[in-house]
Amino acid sequence: MEFLTLESLCSEIIDCPHSTPKWLDEGIPVVRNYNLVDGHIDTSNLSYVDESTYLDRIKRAKPEEGDIIISREAPMGVVGIVPKGFKCCLGQRLVLLKVDRSKCDPQYLLYALLSNIVQVQIHRIDLTGSIVSNLNIPDMKKLLIPMVNENMDKVGGYLQSIDSKISNNNAIAQQLEAMAKTIYDYWFLQFEFPNEEGKPYRSSGGRMIWNEELQQEIPEGWTSTRLKDIIVENPKSKIKVSDVKNDGEIPFFTSGADILSTNESIVSGLNCYLNTGGNADVKYYYGEASYSTDTWCITAENETKYILPFVLNKIKPSMDKVFFQGIGLRHLQKNLLREYQFCFPDSNVVKEFSKLASDIFKKQHYLLEENKKLESLKQFLLPFLMNGQVTINEK
Repeated sequence: MEFLTLESLCSEIIDCPHSTPKWLDEGIPVVRNYNLVDGHIDTSNLSYVDESTYLDRIKRAKPEEGDIIISREAPMGVVGIVPKGFKCCLGQRLVLLKVDRSKCDPQYLLYALLSNIVQVQIHRIDLTGSIVSNLNIPDMKKLLIPMVNENMDKVGGYLQSIDSKISNNNAIAQQLEAMAKTIYDYWFLQFEFPNEEGKPYRSSGGRMIWNEELQQEIPEGWTSTRLKDIIVENPKSKIKVSDVKNDGEIPFFTSGADILSTNESIVSGLNCYLNTGGNADVKYYYGEASYSTDTWCITAENETKYILPFVLNKIKPSMDKVFFQGIGLRHLQKNLLREYQFCFPDSNVVKEFSKLASDIFKKQHYLLEENKKLESLKQFLLPFLMNGQVTINEK
């Protein structure tokens, strides 16, 4: 196994501008450290700048396809690769690596940086650093990169194909979620569920009745109900966040922004998870899961459980203002939320919607389970590919 320094494999290693630009809601994307996720750039939560700021921030170097971005701190050593056609500049605490393609394949270098061989080196620097750990440029240049003698591009390409499959699965899962939400809005908010002839109810002349409690017209046969009348509360978890090792395959929902993982299952099926402290957050999950004591886990009986996630997501925009109260750290006022009143459909519409929604949730679950296996395969193969114990066949 040959090792070369990161500096020798790059034509340039360029530090980012050490300034905070004026952020915009739209414009040219700025990659920040939290956008670097599992070797790619997460574009779901980007910041933006105008053209003049962009030009100022790329004076040292312009990020181009195949360039690698690595974080110097908070956290150290996370990386992502610039995709084709992605115009961007760098935020603070990031470094741009211009890979010398005559010496190394960019995809290979990306996964080498993600490998335990390199991450251990970065961790050692972290342990010897100051209070605010920082991967400085001289130390970064000295990082030793494992080099395979044959098929370097195929190693990177193989690992990238696994990541592409994971990304495709995530995209399909998001599309399925959007599809379910669109159907829910069309049926339950616009009242355009299929009538007996299969036509949209309201626009086809379906009878609407004024409801005093909701102060609106609702379809005939529908009622007003409160959340407490449909939900089923699951028992509190005995798992503490501090006891979770985050090394299992079962999602562990907590009030934090991240979803951890454990090996202990508390509930299964379709459940909704609400933060009880801090700010509003609602997640739903189909399958086995665990949750912390600062999370409220609720579901509903029979087909109604497939409506619950959408009802809660409808409430979510106002949840912070209405249902979180208290001095200092605010908490979810469950009793207030239990009294939330909404329009509830007749049993036939519930049944028809549940058929569509249950299929969508099951397909999402299948895709996420497949992603777990693919990620596990990648993590298993990565060290063997990097140290040459496993090779990619030419055929």
